[in-house]
Amino acid sequence: MVTIPDEYMRPEMMAIGDSLYQGVRSLTMKSGMMQLSAPALAAEGLGIRHRFSCPDPQRPIIVDMEKWLRMLPDIGRIKEDMAKNIDYWFKTKPPSSPSGRLLFENISIASATIADLYTQTWQSSDDFLKTLPPGAKTRIKKLNLAEIKLSPTIQALNARFTLNPSGQAEYRNLSQVGMVAARKPKRLLVNIGSNNGLWEIAFECNPNARMKFKTELKKLAQALNALPPEVEHIYFNNLGLPSTVPNLMPVPEQVEWDETNKPGKGKYYDTYENRFGFGYGCMTGKQLKKLDEHIAEVNKEAAQILKSAFDKPSRLHFVDIAKLLLSYDSKHQKRTDKNVVNLANGKTITNVMVNASPFGNFRRGGTQGLDGMHASVVGYGLMAQQVLDCIEKAEPGLKPSKIDLNAAFDRDKLLNDLPPVWNAGLWLWRDIRRAQAEKKPEPVEISDDETMRDVMRFSSQAVGRP
Repeated sequence: MVTIPDEYMRPEMMAIGDSLYQGVRSLTMKSGMMQLSAPALAAEGLGIRHRFSCPDPQRPIIVDMEKWLRMLPDIGRIKEDMAKNIDYWFKTKPPSSPSGRLLFENISIASATIADLYTQTWQSSDDFLKTLPPGAKTRIKKLNLAEIKLSPTIQALNARFTLNPSGQAEYRNLSQVGMVAARKPKRLLVNIGSNNGLWEIAFECNPNARMKFKTELKKLAQALNALPPEVEHIYFNNLGLPSTVPNLMPVPEQVEWDETNKPGKGKYYDTYENRFGFGYGCMTGKQLKKLDEHIAEVNKEAAQILKSAFDKPSRLHFVDIAKLLLSYDSKHQKRTDKNVVNLANGKTITNVMVNASPFGNFRRGGTQGLDGMHASVVGYGLMAQQVLDCIEKAEPGLKPSKIDLNAAFDRDKLLNDLPPVWNAGLWLWRDIRRAQAEKKPEPVEISDDETMRDVMRFSSQAVGRP
């Protein structure tokens, strides 16, 4: 029997899941971003933010992509900053919460799969880190990752801190679901599944990738059903369709600025590429349509699996993230007041890849950060509002405050200060990946940009499944 102090018991809300609930932006996990995650913003809307704590790591968990791009071309400063992050997270005694928190309410972990929600613990993460080859810390500093898979390593460091920041022995074998069972929150938010196949589809632009989820989801459904009755409401997010993800952009690239030749609702461009990613991928509109249909079917099957496992189906509620993202899909449709976010400052937020002016000011895009996969604060605000709408419907009498998207933009350090080098870096990294995929020589000018290439390559391995 696990003993948890009274002040940590029966919180109003907890959240479990992956990077989209932890608050990752631009492949980066750091405290400031985690405090503005979708669950944190939903807690603000419910008026319980002071009782909903998020992970507060003192330093970013290895990668800090936005900061490093702003340091270019000073490779010395970038390596120094990276080394400080690595040294901090590879301490003999794992870091604890700077605020002294024993436990957090948002215990979502970037890169988590469905199975990780009920299997990954402080102990399993610590055990994994002990299997790293000798000199792992030094190898990572030198970007020598031949024997080290960066994403699982970062995930283990992240999980060890997020699940049990104090490292107490009593909590070392509690998974995300196990922690919820022990603490018995009134309501639970769940976002999971992207790392069971959707990441490979949308980040790597793999037309042959498919979701593998049924066995894991059945076990998760049973575990959620078994949660104590004190967990009155469980809100489960479905998956967005691949075509709505900003990272999958049409080719030729000029189409993202063209408002006259968009295919229209439910239609597709001829060809797409992953504007960002570790490798380069390309697929046809017909292939992307099939993937959209695949994810739509996955959402239906997942809902059925979950419903059939619950003894009390009224306890389970579905948040339609797919519908939300489709409603803001101005990438395929002409812009209207309904499919974009028009801000009071005159800026317009859309679901194309984020783009900067030559001076670093925000120009277009904005629902996602630099990786085209993880949301900006505005994007997380939209997700939080969808969650709040579902909560208001499921819990009569609750009147959550609306998410202020203008305030969300003001709180987003990326959208207010885009690295001027971003546009050049994005196209450079795209051209490098394309040349490698086609087994052609890299463009001549790339030899002068090795630092940028290293930042892009290293960062793109930080989150997601290998």
